Amino acid sequence: MAVLRAEPLGWASFGIRNLSILSGDEEFTQLKISAFKRKGSFDLDGEAFTIEPVGFLRINAVLKQGAAVIARVRKSSILRRRFEISSAGHRLVLESRSWTGREYALLLGSQEVGGIQREGFTGRKLLLEFPDDVPLFLQVFLAYVVASQARRERAAAASGG
Repeated sequence: MAVLRAEPLGWASFGIRNLSILSGDEEFTQLKISAFKRKGSFDLDGEAFTIEPVGFLRINAVLKQGAAVIARVRKSSILRRRFEISSAGHRLVLESRSWTGREYALLLGSQEVGGIQREGFTGRKLLLEFPDDVPLFLQVFLAYVVASQARRERAAAASGG
């Protein structure tokens, strides 16, 4: 089981915009999320990946390597924290385990195979646990999904909605 951590790059980085993805104590990539359009980008082994939100509410997203779409995520309901991920013919579900949205389970069919936890008082740090056969680019993409959901929830709470 691969265990990764995602931490904000600085103490003053409000919300989750720039995350350092760590395996043990070694950083292997930085996930950068733009402030306005929520586009994401990261590099793995010299390859550039981009994440582009799609749709009217921008709650769905695609992961691209160059011009090729290699993964998609679809939020199945506006009211639930449940995401359907498709990549290379595989279908996964990322679903909240708690009413606070601080713990997510990664499901393959009905079996839980991994998870993500938001840690710390503010929930800006992430702990990602996935099977070894889940590719690193997909693990970073799932970190983006949870970080973006947390940003949406913080924005809704700040606006009084």
